[in-house]
Amino acid sequence: MKCNKVLQIWFAILFNLLTASALAEVPLKEILLIALERDPSLDEARANILMAESQTKISEAGHEPVISLVNTGVLAQKHTNSSNRRSGPSVMGRINLYSWGAIESEIERDKYKEDFFRYKFYEIREQLGQQIGSLYLAALRAKENISIYKESLQRHEKMIKELKVIVTYDEGRISELNEALSRRNQVESTLLQYERTMYNALSRLSRYTPKNLMPADLVDPFLNVSAEHFIAKYRNSNIQSNPTFVAQKKEFEAARADANSVKARRLPAINLEGSASRREREVYINMSWDLYNPASKYQERNSYYSQKAAEARMQEIELEVAQQAHTAEIDMVHNQQLAKVAHKQIALQKNVVTDTELQFQIAMKSLLNVLDAYQELTTVQATEIAARNDFRDAALLYLVSQARVSVWSGIAPLSLDKE
Repeated sequence: MKCNKVLQIWFAILFNLLTASALAEVPLKEILLIALERDPSLDEARANILMAESQTKISEAGHEPVISLVNTGVLAQKHTNSSNRRSGPSVMGRINLYSWGAIESEIERDKYKEDFFRYKFYEIREQLGQQIGSLYLAALRAKENISIYKESLQRHEKMIKELKVIVTYDEGRISELNEALSRRNQVESTLLQYERTMYNALSRLSRYTPKNLMPADLVDPFLNVSAEHFIAKYRNSNIQSNPTFVAQKKEFEAARADANSVKARRLPAINLEGSASRREREVYINMSWDLYNPASKYQERNSYYSQKAAEARMQEIELEVAQQAHTAEIDMVHNQQLAKVAHKQIALQKNVVTDTELQFQIAMKSLLNVLDAYQELTTVQATEIAARNDFRDAALLYLVSQARVSVWSGIAPLSLDKE
């Protein structure tokens, strides 16, 4: 019985340790899964979709009749056949018979606008993922730099402690102590700068998380990832499935339909109209045509230029996506190689530090040699961290260029069908 009780206690301790370890890490994917579904910016994007759908209904109503209740009181009139037929209440109705395709073009424009806002939703989601990912990676970069500068600080503190003992017996070496203290302060200053950067990024990141993140929560989101495998897995060679490009394409189509609509509105509009009062009933066809309306001419020209601007932007997006993807691929491959080389160099430089410290103790190396060895080790460690974090930044940029941030985080892939 006593043995079973001891085992239960050990299992409970082990479970608590494992649970605490699991709770100490908050992966980037976990943050994205929540934020890319619930962030207020996405609610705004959804509202824009509904607003666009309502605008389409407004345009479709152009084919529906308009019925009005009118009450007229004539104050004065002078014409051949005077009467009071225009006085009193009446019902008036109007329906468009022919508008040279203006209403149809407006409906087409608004349907494209619906699609534009629908794909804009996906674009905003990808951009939000990039923003969150950038903050997370910035905090992680600072955290890793903090670790190496803390190591450097410990090395300097150890040397300063030894020098203080030496100076007690040999005051002529006070200059060496001052040099070591100066180098220590430089390291401490850099350390504080990275701490400020890290906590600033964590503070901004807390907007997207249910709790305030701590440095221990940060983990490498691309740990043990091969650049070649990652690129092959998330490559999206079809620009037509990139929401930024497709949204701009819909914007171009909407601008083209709007230009057709404005052009048609300059032509005669033919309506069937009628009215009914207590004394009169009449139905008639009404044609209206602005013989002189300079505003409509400039409006047509404005629509044409909007169409051209949308087309140019679409081409720009296509080139930008290709450039981002190509740059990210190059950065991923080269930074991964650089990190491996720097990692090997760290082991070699640590040996140099140890050797230099031993030679300093037997007066074969100066203090400056030791401090320079410390600095070189920190520089090599910083090079490895920079390469590793540049790889992560490039991986995130690649996901953004391929519109795969949501897919990578575990959210359902982009559907080209209407939701």
